Amino acid sequence: MKVSVYMTSKKIQARLLLAILLCLSFFIGIGQVSASAANFSVNTIIPENQIDKSKTYFNLKMGPDQRQFITTTLKNETEKAVTVEVSLNSAKTNANGLIEYGNNTIKKDASLAYPLDTLMTGPTSVVIPAHESKDAIFQITMPSQSFDGIILGGLTFQQKSSEVTQDASKAGTSVQNEYAYAVAVVLRETDTPVFPNLNLLTVKPGQENYRNVIITTIQNDQAAILSDVKVDAAIYAKNGKKPVYSSTKNDLQVAPNSSWVYPISLENTKMEAGTYTLRMTVSGTSANKSKTWTFSKTFKIAEKEARELNKSAVDVKANTNAKSINWLLIAVICLIILVVILILLFLLKNKREKQSVDTNSHD
Repeated sequence: MKVSVYMTSKKIQARLLLAILLCLSFFIGIGQVSASAANFSVNTIIPENQIDKSKTYFNLKMGPDQRQFITTTLKNETEKAVTVEVSLNSAKTNANGLIEYGNNTIKKDASLAYPLDTLMTGPTSVVIPAHESKDAIFQITMPSQSFDGIILGGLTFQQKSSEVTQDASKAGTSVQNEYAYAVAVVLRETDTPVFPNLNLLTVKPGQENYRNVIITTIQNDQAAILSDVKVDAAIYAKNGKKPVYSSTKNDLQVAPNSSWVYPISLENTKMEAGTYTLRMTVSGTSANKSKTWTFSKTFKIAEKEARELNKSAVDVKANTNAKSINWLLIAVICLIILVVILILLFLLKNKREKQSVDTNSHD
C-alpha cells in the first residue's frame, strides 16, 4: 500500500526501451508524490477518517452504503497547460510478484467481489492551466453489505501521450519521457482480522517473452495482502526422483483477491512432451502471522503442444543451433579418427608386405 512514482521511457529502439524500464523500476517507492522532471505533481488531501494520517496514500475506514469524496491536488509548474489522464484500478499481482496499483491488463480474479473501479467515480482527464493547481475529486460509494478485510486499488495520473510526443519533438529528441503517479487507495469497514488463503488453480506449458515456461496460477481468495512471500517450486518427470526444472523467489507480495501467474523457466531447454508433477511451497506473512502452503499437481504436455511451443520459442532455436554445432564437431572428430586408423592400417599392411618380400628373397 503506497504512493508511488514510476517513469517509463519510449524510444524507437526496443532494446533501449527495455533497459530504461528495468533501470527505472527501482525508483518505485513509498513517499509523497513528486518528481522534479515531470510537468505536474500530485498531492493527496488526507480526510478525517484516514486510519494513519502520516501516510500519503488513502487508507480509509468507512461503513456500508457510506458515500465520501476524496481529493487530490494536481499542480502544473510549466509555461503551458497540461492535460492529465486519470484511471481507477483494482490492485492485482503481476508475474514478478509485485502488487500493481496502476493501469494494467491483468485479469480480475473471480474472488474479487468489490473491484475498486466499481466503487469510485471521478474525472478521466484534468486540464491544468500553466502555473496553476487543480483539484481532482473522486466519489466513493461503499457496498451495501458489510465486509471484512480490505479493498485495494489505486489512482493513476499520467500526462496525455500526444503532449509528451509534442514536447519531445520540439526538443529535437526521439526519447519521450512519460511520468505516471500511482496513489494507493485502501478501504475497510471492520477491524475483523482476515488472513490470506492461497490456492493452486492451474499448471500448464506456455511462453513468457517467447521463451518456454511452465505457467502456474496461484489465487489469493481473501481480502488481505500476503507479504514476505517465498516460493520454492520444482517440476518432476513421471517416476523421476530429481527435478527437471526448479524455481525459487523471495520477498514477493500478493494483492487481496487476486490471481497470480508464476512462470517457471525451462532454462533454455526444449519443451518435452510427457507427464510431469509440480511440487510447490509458498510461505508468507500477514498481520505479523506466517503461514506455509504446499501444493502438488500432475499435468501433461502433449506432443503437438510441445512442438508448437518449441517452434516459436527463441531460446529453443538458439539451443538447437548449439546442438547442431556439437554434432558437427563430433562428426569431424570421428572422421579424423577414421582417417588416422585407415592410414595406420595401410602403413601396417605395407610393412608386412615388405617383410614378406624380404623373407622370400633370402630364401
